[in-house]
Amino acid sequence: MDASDRLRSLFDGPDRTAAALRATDWSRTPLGPVETWSDELCAAIRTVLPSRIPMLLWWGPQLLQIFNDAYTPLLGDKYPDAIGQPAAECWREIWAELGPLAETAMSGEGATYAENLLLLMRRHGYLEETYWTFSYSPVRAADGTIAGIFVATADETERVLSDRRMETLRGLGTLSTAVAQTASDACRGAVEVLARSRADVPLALAYLRNEESGEPALVASMGVREGGEIARDVVARVLDTGETAVLDDIAARFPGVHVPGGGSGDAPVDRTLVVPLLAFGRSRPAGVLVLGVSPYRALDLQYRVFAELVAGQVSTALTDALAYEAERARAAALAELDAAKTRFFENVSHEFRTPLTLLLGPLETVLDQHGDRLPAPAREALATAHRAALRLQRLVDTLLDVVRAEADELYARPEPTNVAHLTEDCVSMFRSAAETAGVELIVEISDEVRATGRMVVLDREMWAKIVLNLMSNAVKFTDSGSITVILSSESGRLVLAVADTGVGIPPGELGPIFDRFHQVAGTSGRSREGTGIGLSLVRDLAAAMGGTVEVTSIEGAGSTFTVSVPEKVQHAAGPEGDGHRPELAKAFAGEAAQWRPAAPVPDEPGGILLVEDNADMRDYLTRVLAEQGWPVRAVGDADAAMAHARANRPELILSDVMLPGRDGLALLREIRAVEPLNRVPVVLLTARAGAESAVDGLRAGADDYVVKPFHRDELISRVRSHLELFRLREQVVADNEREAVTLRGALDSRSTVSQAVGLLMATHRCAADTAFQQLVAVSQATNRKVRDIAATVVADFTAELTPSEPTAGA
Repeated sequence: MDASDRLRSLFDGPDRTAAALRATDWSRTPLGPVETWSDELCAAIRTVLPSRIPMLLWWGPQLLQIFNDAYTPLLGDKYPDAIGQPAAECWREIWAELGPLAETAMSGEGATYAENLLLLMRRHGYLEETYWTFSYSPVRAADGTIAGIFVATADETERVLSDRRMETLRGLGTLSTAVAQTASDACRGAVEVLARSRADVPLALAYLRNEESGEPALVASMGVREGGEIARDVVARVLDTGETAVLDDIAARFPGVHVPGGGSGDAPVDRTLVVPLLAFGRSRPAGVLVLGVSPYRALDLQYRVFAELVAGQVSTALTDALAYEAERARAAALAELDAAKTRFFENVSHEFRTPLTLLLGPLETVLDQHGDRLPAPAREALATAHRAALRLQRLVDTLLDVVRAEADELYARPEPTNVAHLTEDCVSMFRSAAETAGVELIVEISDEVRATGRMVVLDREMWAKIVLNLMSNAVKFTDSGSITVILSSESGRLVLAVADTGVGIPPGELGPIFDRFHQVAGTSGRSREGTGIGLSLVRDLAAAMGGTVEVTSIEGAGSTFTVSVPEKVQHAAGPEGDGHRPELAKAFAGEAAQWRPAAPVPDEPGGILLVEDNADMRDYLTRVLAEQGWPVRAVGDADAAMAHARANRPELILSDVMLPGRDGLALLREIRAVEPLNRVPVVLLTARAGAESAVDGLRAGADDYVVKPFHRDELISRVRSHLELFRLREQVVADNEREAVTLRGALDSRSTVSQAVGLLMATHRCAADTAFQQLVAVSQATNRKVRDIAATVVADFTAELTPSEPTAGA
C-alpha cells in the first residue's frame, strides 16, 4: 500500500479534520512517513478518529498531536497548526498544569483524571477562563513500553459558568425587605452578593437617582478603591435614557481605580456594562448598575444575558425596597394621622364636657326645682332639651372610649360587683321603652349568679356599658315579640346573652358587624339614628375585660349576642351596690324612648304630613308647625307616610332623610311617581351638611332642603312659602279646570240653540234672526233660559219624528 492509500485508510472521512490530516506532510514531522508508522499507532488513530466525543492522541516522546473532528472546535485558533504539533508547544500557556499529568502517564505510573480543572487558555486571541474534565490513558507498544497517550476530554466551561452564574442570581433572589428595608440597603446587599462572584463580576458599582437633583448618587461599590467611581457621565446618560452602555478602556481611562483580585486571575478589568435599574411603577430608571466584565471572558451573548438578569434581580430587590419604603412612609403618615385624630377626638370630647355641664346643670335645676310651676309646653320643651343633652353626653363618653380603644388604652378597673343587681338595673332602664313598643322584656339570671353575697370582680362601668349597648341595639331593631336577657356562669366564665325577635342580620353582614362605624344598610328598625360604634365598643370593652363577644342571627327572625368574660368570684357580707353611673343608663333609656312609634293620624286630607322617626324631634316639629295654625299629621317611617298620602293628599310633606327602612329620598321618588301627589311640595330635613347631600335631594325632586340644626323661624318661613305656592298653584289649576267646564257647557249650549233655530227656520220658513227672536220671546214670556227653550224645541221635534210603539192587538 503506497503512502496515499495509507493516508486515506488512516484518515478516512469527509470532515474538515480528516481532510487536514490527509493533507499533512507527515514525513516532515518526527513521526515520519505514514507507511513507517507502527501498528499500535495506526490502531490508535483508527480508534480516535471515528469517535464523536472529543479525543486527542499524543504520540512519541514529543507527544505529537492527532485528534478527531469533534476535538477541533476546542482548539479555537490553534487549529490547524495543532496537527502534528508537540503538545508542550501547542499548550504552552497551560503546560505547567498539563505537563506533570502527561509525565505521569508516560512514566508508567498509570492513567490520570482531572475534573472541572481551571485552565487559562489562549485559543481565541486572549487569555480565556476555561474548565475541563479529561483523562490521560497510556498507549503501550508491542514491547510493553508506553508509546503515547489517549486524551478523552470534555469542555465544561459553559456548564461551570452557567452553574456559577445561576448561583449568583439565586443569591440576588434571596434579598428581602427584612434585610433590605431601603433602596440603598437593597443596592448594598446586591453588591455584597456580587462580591462573592468576582470571577464573573470583578467590580460593581450601584447608583441611585437623587430624587431632588435627578443626578446619580453612588451608594455601594466593590472591586474599586474606596471612593473610586467610573465614568459618571456614562452613568448619568444611562440613568436618563434607560439604555445599556458598554464602557471600554477602563484601565487606561481610570488608572488606579480597580483593585485586582478575587477573580480567575490578576488581570485588570478593561470593560464594563452600565445597566439601568428599573423599578416597577416608575417611568424612569431608579438607578444604574456598573458591572465589570471579566478580562478572562469575551463579552458574548451569554455574558450580556447574565448581566441583564443580574440587573433584573437587583431591580426586583430595589422595587421591593422602594415599595417597602413607600409603605413604611405611608404607615408612618397614617400612624401620625391616627395619633392626630386621637388627640383631636380627645380634645374635642373634653371640650364638649364643659358646655354639656353648663347645659345639664341648669336644665336639671330648673326641672327639679321649678318644674311644677312651669307651663306644660315649657316643661316639656326643657325635658326634651335635657334628654338631648344626656344623649350628647353619652355620645361624647362613647367617643372617648373608642379613642382609648384605638390607642390600646382601654384598661379595666376590676372591683367586687353584684353583677346580678347591676345587670337587672341596666335592663330595667329599657322596660318602659319596650312596653311602649309592645315588646316583652324577659330577664333570666341563674341561681348561681344571684346567690347572696356572691360578688364578681370586674369593671362595673364597662359591664354596664356592654349591657346598655346590647339592650339599646335590641330595642332599636325589635318591632314585636320579645327581648330575653340571660345571665349565667359556665365553666369559670360569666356569660351574658341578649336575644331578640327583631329584624335579624343578613348573612353577609355578620362578619363586619363588630367593625367600627359599620352599619347594615337598608335594615328596618325604630330609627336610622346611630354612629355604628356601639357593637364595636362592646367588642373592645369585652376584650379589655379579657372576654369575647359573638353573634348568631337569622334574617327576619332575630339575633343573639353573647358576651363571655372570665369570672373571678368573691364572697362578701357587706353592702352590694352596683356602682354604675345612673346618668349613663338614663341617657340610653332616654334615647330608646325617642324610638316610640308615632300616634295614629286621622284620615283627613290637607295639612302638613311630617315624617320623622325620632319622637322628640317629631314632637318638637309638630309643636312648631301647629303653632302657625297648620294641621300636622306625624308618622315615623316612609311606609306609613306613603299610605297616608295616598289616602289623604296633604298640602306639604316635611320628611327626614334618614328613616328606618326606606329613607327619605326613596319616599320622595315614590311620591313624584304618583298622580296627583307629584304636585305636593316636599321639604327634606337632614343632619348631613354639604353641597353634595343637597344636590342629591334636589336632583331627586325635593322642593327644598333644610340642614339640621335649623332655626325654627327659617323652617317656618320655608314651609309657609311652599304652602302658599302650592295653594296658589292648586287654585290656578282649579280655575283652569272650571274654565274648561264652562267652555264645554257653552259649546254644548251653542250647539242646542243652533239646532232649535234651524228647526224653526225650516218649519216657519223664516230667517235665522226671526227664528232666534221667537226663542227669546218665549224665554221672556215663560221666564226660562233660551238654552232650555231650545232644548224643548229640539226634543219635541225629535219625538214627532220617532214612530210610536204599536198597541197590543192592533
